[in-house]
Amino acid sequence: MDSAEQRDNEKTDYSMENEHGRPTRIRLDKFVSDILQEMVPDVHKWLQEKYDRVCENKPRLSRRAKGDLVRLQAYAEVGKSPPSDF
Repeated sequence: MDSAEQRDNEKTDYSMENEHGRPTRIRLDKFVSDILQEMVPDVHKWLQEKYDRVCENKPRLSRRAKGDLVRLQAYAEVGKSPPSDF
């Protein structure tokens, strides 16, 4: 794997609380995380707000599906399309 490919596969984890107040995390591609950090004042808070809204509007989704919706919102916020294997 060359360095560009390796960089593309890097991830950033963010801690947050699930709908039951328990600790959980969400993982974003590093390039999305880097761009979000330049765009929003507090990425953790932004992600938590998005997650809370997803939980409120789609409570029956699995934890993974909720995370996927938040990740899609992060991609949309930075103006990128998610990778084809998303």
